[in-house]
Amino acid sequence: MESFVYDDQIVRMFVTATIIWALVATLAGVLIAAQLALPALNLGVEFTSFGRLRPLHTNAAIFAFAGNAIFAGIYYSTQRLCKARMFSDKLSRLHFWGWQAIIVSAALTLPFGITQGKEYAELEWPIDLAIAVVWLGFFGVNFFGTLAVRRERHMYVALWFYIASIVTVAILHI
Repeated sequence: MESFVYDDQIVRMFVTATIIWALVATLAGVLIAAQLALPALNLGVEFTSFGRLRPLHTNAAIFAFAGNAIFAGIYYSTQRLCKARMFSDKLSRLHFWGWQAIIVSAALTLPFGITQGKEYAELEWPIDLAIAVVWLGFFGVNFFGTLAVRRERHMYVALWFYIASIVTVAILHI
């Protein structure tokens, strides 16, 4: 009987980040919700105004909370569906830390009003470029490398959805 050793540490890292960023996104959401009723809660500081914190909240919920949760799920399931460890532990770690750096850069630029001013596409082009590099260069290469060395011949439908997601997000950011 064959035995498989999976990289569950990367899964735990993404799950931990998911929990942390969920708290941050929720706190930002509670603060801006409270500001709707009591605008003075921004303490007269432009960086804490509703208009600056709302994009921070939505980006934290989408990229930080949901993004990390999706990556945790993909890293967990891909290894098991392919019966193979991820192609590269180094790419997994670069992906994790690169993604966290993108989130932190968004968390710094949005309150300062450094945005493109487009709904749900507020991040400036250097951050978009970083997303494309981390998404394709680290995550995409690691995922497709894992598919190439998989021990399971069958391609489960989940893997096809992951492929479609990788291609679609890459096109959006390139």
